[in-house]
Amino acid sequence: MIGDPQRLQYLEAMGISTWASRYRFVNAKPTEQVEWEAAAEPEKPAPGQRLQALLETPARPVERDRPAADASPTQQTAAPLSRARALLGEDAPRAESPPSSPDRTADSDAAVSSAPTVSGTGQAPVDVAEDAAPAAEPLRFTLSLSVIGERWWLLLPGERPISAAGQALLGQMLQSAGMPAGGAPLSRLTWPLMDLQATDPADEAREGILVFCAGQARRHGMRIDGAIAVGDEVWSSLLSDSGDEGDWACHRLPHPDDLLSSANAKRECWSQLQAAGSAWRQGLDSPE
Repeated sequence: MIGDPQRLQYLEAMGISTWASRYRFVNAKPTEQVEWEAAAEPEKPAPGQRLQALLETPARPVERDRPAADASPTQQTAAPLSRARALLGEDAPRAESPPSSPDRTADSDAAVSSAPTVSGTGQAPVDVAEDAAPAAEPLRFTLSLSVIGERWWLLLPGERPISAAGQALLGQMLQSAGMPAGGAPLSRLTWPLMDLQATDPADEAREGILVFCAGQARRHGMRIDGAIAVGDEVWSSLLSDSGDEGDWACHRLPHPDDLLSSANAKRECWSQLQAAGSAWRQGLDSPE
């Protein structure tokens, strides 16, 4: 039989680093308990020391007779050196170029100066300042949002509030077209939300109105399929009567206060009011 040290050496050679006896034979001598000291792990050098050692390691010279295909290992050796120098804050060595004749140098300088600068995609550089749209002042307005019969928006001017007589006339106009009178105001929008320059003031204001109305419809659980914009305001012309931008088409009516003292304005408004009433009835008749 072999001793414990030799047995442990055999087991370590077999890949079994830890071994302990589990069974004891009859009349066998108990195994001595030996305390083995674990070997100290070698200290790893600090990152700065490893980088400094990498810098101090000289690169292998390139044999002149070696073919061009074997030049890649030298380039791979130079790459870690440059990265290490960059990490240490040192300037990376510039690649040395073979000397060229004065005539060839002059020709190359002339070619570089005359050739246009080309971007990485192979396209000529584009002046971003020329293509960028100039910033402009945003549209500034205030509107009040109401609802007609839980189906249509009623967009009222906020800069020029409607008088009590105008409110009564507007209700009569809606009822004459077959629509219920507008309800209480739901919310109020003051544009712009942030006082910033705008690249397209009209488009940004239109999108802001649509997002505002969509949020109010979601909050109150309503399904809107039409709208009426009251008054000749700066925002009323932004909403299309075809519903291309949103889920609803917008009809326009003049300010009720302008109709109180003008019979001609009332007659001119009648065709717009009839078109809105016809669209309202079509929405009622169409299946959901």
